[in-house]
Amino acid sequence: MHAPTSRLFAVALRSCAAAFVCLAALPGAALAVDLTIAQSTDAVSLDPAFRADTATGNVQRHIFDTILQRGPDMTIGPQLAETVRQDGPTQWTVVLRPGLKFSNGEPLDAEAVKFSIERMQNPGLKSPIRGWWTGFKTVEVADERTLKITTTAADPLFRARMTLLAPVPPKYVRDAGDAAFARKPVGSGPYRLVDWRRDDAVVLQANPDYAGQKPKIDRVVFRVVPEELSRVAALQTGEADVIAGMSPTQAAGLETSPDARVERAASTRVMAVQFDIDEPPGNEQKFRDAVAYAIDRDAIIKGLLRGYAVPAKSILSPGIPEWPSDKDFTRKYDLDKAKALVKELGLEGREIVMRTSSGRYPNDRETALAIGAQLQKAGLNVKVRPEEWGTFFEDLKNHKMSALYLSGQGNVWLDPYPQIEAFHTTNGLLSAWSDPTIDALLAKSNEVPVEQRPALFEQMLERLRDTTAAVPLYAQQIIYGVRKGVDWKPRSDEQILAFEMSKK
Repeated sequence: MHAPTSRLFAVALRSCAAAFVCLAALPGAALAVDLTIAQSTDAVSLDPAFRADTATGNVQRHIFDTILQRGPDMTIGPQLAETVRQDGPTQWTVVLRPGLKFSNGEPLDAEAVKFSIERMQNPGLKSPIRGWWTGFKTVEVADERTLKITTTAADPLFRARMTLLAPVPPKYVRDAGDAAFARKPVGSGPYRLVDWRRDDAVVLQANPDYAGQKPKIDRVVFRVVPEELSRVAALQTGEADVIAGMSPTQAAGLETSPDARVERAASTRVMAVQFDIDEPPGNEQKFRDAVAYAIDRDAIIKGLLRGYAVPAKSILSPGIPEWPSDKDFTRKYDLDKAKALVKELGLEGREIVMRTSSGRYPNDRETALAIGAQLQKAGLNVKVRPEEWGTFFEDLKNHKMSALYLSGQGNVWLDPYPQIEAFHTTNGLLSAWSDPTIDALLAKSNEVPVEQRPALFEQMLERLRDTTAAVPLYAQQIIYGVRKGVDWKPRSDEQILAFEMSKK
């Protein structure tokens, strides 16, 4: 093609690109639809045995299907499983859909599911979600599509558990090894991994052999953009189609944009000030009471958060169906009481570190600084220490925190049990707390009939309030920026799923 003709062709393509007229007219041409999602952090791992945070789960969920799934309204329905049936208090039957395969052609059968469960149960793997599966006493293959699972005790979370069980291909995992699999996974989901550049981007391509409904987006890029202003700029310039982790301040500024819109959903996450019981004065009840009385959460919600949050009545978010009850399990702001307790303890002037993540949750650093200023008014010399999420998260998993710290308590199960277990039990994954009473009540909640569970959880919430194990602040509203032309409504579980989107 001569140069003038080439230039004219390029101009013609540009002039009609918005309407997709020219490409559609070319014989055999297919319109590839790309979508870029900007998150503040990278995935920790692409191995579903290492799903420990939302950003990681968002990426993994595109590569891996689960046994059951939650719809946009949070109801549980089938996915890889055709049926999940309870045969007795501790007996369950899982029947898979016929003909399932992983994207490399390996069969996704009952043996693959059994392998996946037992792999996560293996202490040697050091899976952070191992505790989700240790209650499975036996996993037996009845036939190619059927598993019989026996739990050690009644498990009211069994179906919810199945929404988080993502099978992996046994042969590929054995051949590649765990470390290589975590970098280059093979799943059965609607997308395949194309590339993963650490702390930069994960590139996914639609799986042509996907057994479910084909996604409308062909190529998905999860970009790592730690700074919120950079994410907003990417949205406004069209470099990103969806951005996560928006603050109320930036959301308010985006409300009038002609090229983008703000979307929000009720979150199951509660921000809370927590305490490390092994770090003085975090072990002092009166210190914890002083902190609780000194925090004016309403001022933070109305001022810093501009109303983009809901005051929490307990550590459980109102975004969790049926939880919590209408009862208030928090302490009311009382600066005079806080000052009196600080004076009684003789803590005036003593430097106390308060750790917080920075950029992991909307306004986490700013919220911590606001709390620090409020505690200063009560006489506590609190030094707020914002940290990169990876550092903060590793220390939290190792139960090595400061006397008080700001943390987001998520709830992927939409049930009180896992949240209390993770954040408030002696051996909880993300717990710096220890209370034999809570441990015993939580264990009992798995042994009683389902209808007796609410009363036990109310006792736990009362105990957490009476011991001031945490200071619940607010339930986050999940705020997203969405580019014009992208059809999507966010979910309460914070999953950003490209296969629930379409783009003009």
